Amino acid sequence: MAETIIRQLMSRGEELATEVTNTLLANEAFVEMLKKGIAVKEIVDKQVADALKRMNVATRRDLARMEARIAALEAEVEAARAPAPRKPRRRKAG
Repeated sequence: MAETIIRQLMSRGEELATEVTNTLLANEAFVEMLKKGIAVKEIVDKQVADALKRMNVATRRDLARMEARIAALEAEVEAARAPAPRKPRRRKAG
């Protein structure tokens, strides 16, 4: 019973969200403001990225590369610490 009510509420909520979205997207002024907002966000994102680059702040890509390099170096250190495999002893003839 409770599950049915929850499904009905979810369905009604989805219907209302669709109605509101359709109403907003039908409004040309809203669509124009949305486009302008997206354009402004792109400009701000670019300016922030440029400022961070000028300040020599590492990017996510830089950090990912550094993490990969650190992991590789750690693996090399661990391999160097591991004991070398023993060579089988040769028995002396005679």
